[in-house]
Amino acid sequence: MTTATFDMQALVDAVTRVVRATKDDGLRCDQITPFLRRWMDQPDPLPEKYTTPCDGKACGHLIYTDPAGEFFVISVVFPSGTSSGAHYHGQWGVIGILAGTDEETKYSRDTSPEDVQVGQDCELTAVEKIYSPPGTITYLRPPLEGFHRVRAAGAETGVSLHILGGTPDTHIHFFCNGDTKQLVDFPMSGIITHDPMIG
Repeated sequence: MTTATFDMQALVDAVTRVVRATKDDGLRCDQITPFLRRWMDQPDPLPEKYTTPCDGKACGHLIYTDPAGEFFVISVVFPSGTSSGAHYHGQWGVIGILAGTDEETKYSRDTSPEDVQVGQDCELTAVEKIYSPPGTITYLRPPLEGFHRVRAAGAETGVSLHILGGTPDTHIHFFCNGDTKQLVDFPMSGIITHDPMIG
């Protein structure tokens, strides 16, 4: 008996149904999780093109953008030892670790923790460090759980699938400048390839 596959189109269709049915970010994350898990449980769910670094450097590969602008899907690739630096996501996200060991440091901010804007100070306090093997699903739940830093901690290239609120152009994404200790705008559209897997 052949088991039906749950491919990327099926995952996108399921996420679309969830985001259309509720505007609550927490519920969206919870309801997307079993669909992402089902997709991740398949062997080699992504073509090699979407698991490869960009000229040896970390990058993201665009997989799909919702035409209504409510979510997008990217794969993120970190060569061993590379890091994202501390940054902030201002919209929800569900992230599945596909390969490598993901080291995620979560941060809090004492000043204006619920009002995060470009130009503000980003003196952050590390509150937790999590090591996630392949098969792990993690979440972005801003504003209080929006600051983090990720690093490929193992010898293997880190690959993860990110389902994020907004689009590559509208997703709120700020980088903590290490020199000025201030938040700067860091659009997702500038750090991902734009050859989507699903048009």
